[in-house]
Amino acid sequence: MKKIIAILLFTALYGVSQAQFALPKIDTKSVESATSALKNFVKPPAIGDVGGTAGTIVDMLSSKLSLPAALKPKLISAVSGFLTNKKSITGLADTNPTGYLAKFNPLQKGLFGKLKGIMGTSAFTKMLGLKPTGSDIAGNALSNLFF
Repeated sequence: MKKIIAILLFTALYGVSQAQFALPKIDTKSVESATSALKNFVKPPAIGDVGGTAGTIVDMLSSKLSLPAALKPKLISAVSGFLTNKKSITGLADTNPTGYLAKFNPLQKGLFGKLKGIMGTSAFTKMLGLKPTGSDIAGNALSNLFF
């Protein structure tokens, strides 16, 4: 009986000593993505009057995308809601850009989903092409949607 217990104990200890432990893998893609996002971080423009800014944005979108006037109330509602939520987090852009992006990205995703539903896929795709770049970022009202 002692021999059987000794053999089982030896076998168990041998198995444990030969076990290989896998170390958790680091997701380098998400780290690189976060680093890239911070490297390309653009401070969002200040939002003064939400209603006025929303109206300006919707007027620009309507004229550049040839949207029907009937869509204007829905667009203003969606953009106003987005700007109101964004205004409450813009202070983070100065102190914690990572925190700002963590809150901004879901807000933007929600807005873009609404806009795509309101204006249609074709017009939405064209809208994405209107994203301001370079020196045009600061003075363009559409920057509020993208940064």
